[in-house]
Amino acid sequence: MNSSSFGILGGDRRQLALAESIAGDGFTVVTCGFENAEFLDTDIKKADLRRTAAMCGTLLLPLPVTIDGKNVKAEYAEYPIPLDETFVEALEGHRVYGGMLGRALAACPQLEDVPMEDYYAREDFALRNAAVTAEGALEFAMREYPGTLCGSRCLVAGFGRIGSQLAPRLRALGATVSVTVRRSETAALVEAAGCRPVPIEKLEDGGSYDIVFNTVPALIFTRHVLSAFPHGMLLIDLSSSPGGVDMPAAQKLGLRALHAFSLPAKVAPRAAGEIIKQTVYQMMRE
Repeated sequence: MNSSSFGILGGDRRQLALAESIAGDGFTVVTCGFENAEFLDTDIKKADLRRTAAMCGTLLLPLPVTIDGKNVKAEYAEYPIPLDETFVEALEGHRVYGGMLGRALAACPQLEDVPMEDYYAREDFALRNAAVTAEGALEFAMREYPGTLCGSRCLVAGFGRIGSQLAPRLRALGATVSVTVRRSETAALVEAAGCRPVPIEKLEDGGSYDIVFNTVPALIFTRHVLSAFPHGMLLIDLSSSPGGVDMPAAQKLGLRALHAFSLPAKVAPRAAGEIIKQTVYQMMRE
């Protein structure tokens, strides 16, 4: 086992970019689950699970590790990588890093015996990822909204990591921006960003918005709340799956409600891969 080599086990465009970036730093990179991928760096190796584990000291799992609760997320794989005893055995004795490890542990309880660290749970990762998500949200809105963001009336639900990055970006593009808040301190921050704070309890009063961005990972846009918003309004859900919007209700009420999950992977995979790399490198130093 080579302690200076990295094994990339499954993933999407972020992990493809991650593999190339780590290889560019001079490390040996072996990938598993990338049979249908083409790497710009020809030194990146492709191997099965057992061989990858045998060649590498550090193993990097995707974000999230699993979607279906049965296999590792691997968009470029020819064959599935099951979350089973063979997978657990391959991870033993390695430094293992992954994203949203809770889903994998729920799917495969045997993984509890394998020391793993979750890069998704770190604040430095979350803040960097939020900036990419906010930029992706702008691109998504420009594509889906028939008007321009300049002059549009926008509501951002939540002023956490993503909302606090998104609201000023919308404002800079000339949009009139309102933001839902729970505390007076948050309202002050929203005002300082040139936006209008809206108490969260007033959400059910609706408003004449062109676009609503939800960043809250809880069902706050219920049928009752949605019924107060204008017909034809665009609602973009940026929160984690399953989202914070009653999508069937939105459709029946004539609202355009769209999921925009995993935007970093879709709109900026290279930047997203760099964020994962920076976070893992920092975790290794610590």
